[in-house]
Amino acid sequence: MAGRADVVVGMPVYGTDGQLLGEVAAADDEALTVETTRVPWPMVGRIGGWAIHLRAATLAAAARSEAPQQDKQIVVPVVEERLSVGTREVDLGAIEIRERVVEETAMQPVTVRREVVGVVRRDAEGHEVGTQEITPPGAAPQP
Repeated sequence: MAGRADVVVGMPVYGTDGQLLGEVAAADDEALTVETTRVPWPMVGRIGGWAIHLRAATLAAAARSEAPQQDKQIVVPVVEERLSVGTREVDLGAIEIRERVVEETAMQPVTVRREVVGVVRRDAEGHEVGTQEITPPGAAPQP
């Protein structure tokens, strides 16, 4: 693994997210200068493969960070994210619906029921006088 002595002007510098942040403009015992921003050496994560990788995603974050020293507290900024969710109407086009009625004649076997009432007339002595079959009013054949 390379060290500070291997840092050369023009080396690319990358953030923690892999994005190119710039090139080395200068290097001294206290800091590395990327473009016009001074980055303290403790913010350098790795030097090697002809590239420098920082411990911060942006140059601004690396420049304002101080190197942690023994018995010194590190202040971590709290970041708050808020998400606002809503709905809106969007024109997605149109739909055309067509209905077509097709009439077909089909021959199907169907069992039909009908109601027939048989009336038997008897005289006073109980003799059959006559019979008659009638269909009640409103009674139609039912399947």
